[in-house]
Amino acid sequence: MKTLIITKVLLVTSLLIFADEKSQIQKIELSAVGNPPGTMKFAKTEIKAKAGSKIELTFKNPDVLQHNILVLKPGTKDKVGALADAMLTDPEALKKNYVPKSDDIIASSKLVNPGGSEKIVFTIKEAGDYPIICTFPGHWRLMNGILKITKSD
Repeated sequence: MKTLIITKVLLVTSLLIFADEKSQIQKIELSAVGNPPGTMKFAKTEIKAKAGSKIELTFKNPDVLQHNILVLKPGTKDKVGALADAMLTDPEALKKNYVPKSDDIIASSKLVNPGGSEKIVFTIKEAGDYPIICTFPGHWRLMNGILKITKSD
């Protein structure tokens, strides 16, 4: 009888912990602009989330061009953009999804084909303005926005 009670207590406890973890996931959606085709912009220039919880960002690409999405440390958009530009001479750039190697990148997606989507999951602990860019060649200067992270309650 004691074993049965302990098993039930453990099961309920684990379900409560799992439910709490699941409720802390912030789901955000961001899309490329698909009309007119080839606009090279995000549909929103600012998205918001709270610091400290897991963020699940779904990026949708209704455009005719391939795009990716990178979340960067604050103040690093131009630096990472320059690294992306330099990838034009890298014969492996496509295999790397045009994501340059940099410690300033918090999260990145693969290249997303027209009509496709990609989810990236990450956590940001500090409040601030985190640049979001597409590093497909020539895109980042036009295709950028901000992930505004606010302090959690």
